[in-house]
Amino acid sequence: MTIEENKLAKTIEQLELMNDALRVLRLEILPKNSRLFAAMAEGPLAEIEKLRRQIEEQAQLLAAA
Repeated sequence: MTIEENKLAKTIEQLELMNDALRVLRLEILPKNSRLFAAMAEGPLAEIEKLRRQIEEQAQLLAAA
């Protein structure tokens, strides 16, 4: 596995962890307090978007290589 492939794999793993964190918030916080869920979900959602962009960029670099 190349360095770029390894970076991509780690970024995908981080994305999966952020999705898991959001899923836990949805299951545990949302039913009790939707406003708290909205506030707590902002961080993971922003990180998910950042990681998604990184994955797209990394995939393009790999495709160009």
